[in-house]
Amino acid sequence: MVDIIAALICGVLTGMGVGSGGLFMIYLLLVQDLPQLTAQGLNLLFFLFSAGASLPVNIKARRPSFFPLLCLCLFGAVGSLIGTSLGALIDGAVLKKLFGALIAFSGAVGLFSRKRG
Repeated sequence: MVDIIAALICGVLTGMGVGSGGLFMIYLLLVQDLPQLTAQGLNLLFFLFSAGASLPVNIKARRPSFFPLLCLCLFGAVGSLIGTSLGALIDGAVLKKLFGALIAFSGAVGLFSRKRG
């Protein structure tokens, strides 16, 4: 039950633009103490359902161009397969540190970059 409540809170915060799926990853890694690859897989499922729920609204509001969207989906799928294969070869402790560095870098860029336009 606690996991469901945590996922709902993370989903609401993600919907409000706070933290993306990184919040759920932090919960899975620090509170649930899951292995890095398991947490990443669950976070991917979390993201897919969140993105799928918002897709009809975004299509109606923005009317995206479908060819670039299709290209992004295809390259994203290929990239995720490559990333999964590489992740399986890297030790879990190293992968956890790399992911932490990525999250810290992403947060710093978001915090210190100036908005243009």
